[in-house]
Amino acid sequence: MYRYLLWRLAPFYVIALICEFLSFGILLAVEQSVVDWSFLAMIKTIGVLLKTTTIAFLYIMLPYMTYLCMLPNKYINSKFDKNLTMIVFAAFVFYTFFEETMSLVYWNNFSAAFNSEVVEYVLDLNEVIASLSNNYIFFAYILALFALTHWVVIKSKCFLWQKSLNFSLAKRIIYWLIYFASCLLIFFNCNDDELKIDENQINNELSKDGTYSLGRSFWNNKTDIYKVYILKKSN
Repeated sequence: MYRYLLWRLAPFYVIALICEFLSFGILLAVEQSVVDWSFLAMIKTIGVLLKTTTIAFLYIMLPYMTYLCMLPNKYINSKFDKNLTMIVFAAFVFYTFFEETMSLVYWNNFSAAFNSEVVEYVLDLNEVIASLSNNYIFFAYILALFALTHWVVIKSKCFLWQKSLNFSLAKRIIYWLIYFASCLLIFFNCNDDELKIDENQINNELSKDGTYSLGRSFWNNKTDIYKVYILKKSN
């Protein structure tokens, strides 16, 4: 069964890696004068980037992994399964494109991965909505992402499902528990200090996947959401 699950998740992971390393290549070209190009530093940077990308991927795909493990055998590769998988894949592709492009925009302004500053901005929904409501360039950008997402989904749909096999419920639950336990182990054992490459801050920032750094920023953020929404609304 593990091969079946791997092949169902593989197209998602490939898209995540391609987009992440394309973004990484662009930032390397932009920051080439300040990047530590030594062999060891680059190996560490790429290794940590692969690690943070994989961690973010595992968390994002937990709901879909749950679906795959709970889907009855008779529905595997059914019309329902294929349609739902295409919808999930399209949402994943769109989100990945959006996150990577926004990461590049944020880097252009701050020369860093997502951090607490972007979290505080996102938490203020009124400011976000006001800044985007009349931004026609942003709407054109979203439409372009939809078009690109549609093209990728059409080109990738033949890879989204594999040969139908029969799996017992017990085996499904075991694989889901292994996956979930991996997410828990990562959560309790991932130390941000261990992800630092060296004294070069640019390399450290380049090694952070956008979703990973955004998630960690939200988790570590000390903003009182009650004050942001309830008290601000009352004033």
